[in-house]
Amino acid sequence: MTAVYEVSQDLNKAGIEGLGQAYPFRIPPSSLVKYQDKTLIAISEVLENPTEHGSNIYNEMSVQIQVKICYPIGNHINTDVFEQSIASFFMQKNWLRQANSGHYIDESGHAEIDLFFKRRF
Repeated sequence: MTAVYEVSQDLNKAGIEGLGQAYPFRIPPSSLVKYQDKTLIAISEVLENPTEHGSNIYNEMSVQIQVKICYPIGNHINTDVFEQSIASFFMQKNWLRQANSGHYIDESGHAEIDLFFKRRF
């Protein structure tokens, strides 16, 4: 099982307040109707590279994932608290938080943010 599937399953079991569902790779359009008052998450693998330590021996892999958070229209969820809960979840699983570019509005009117995390396996 890939890191994306494992993380999405773990997020769904974590009991994070305000989370409707976490999906691997993309959010199905039907979920935007089903979870109109909950936040949805799509997790994608961005980069997977061998970790180098000054030699040609690669004994670790570095994986970076993107966590796309899609807030409901008419957002009543505290984004700071929710994003802190997500970051805390990943940090407890030994993922390192990377830089993000802030919130934006998608074409359907949902506020979104893309968070990035990195981990060595």
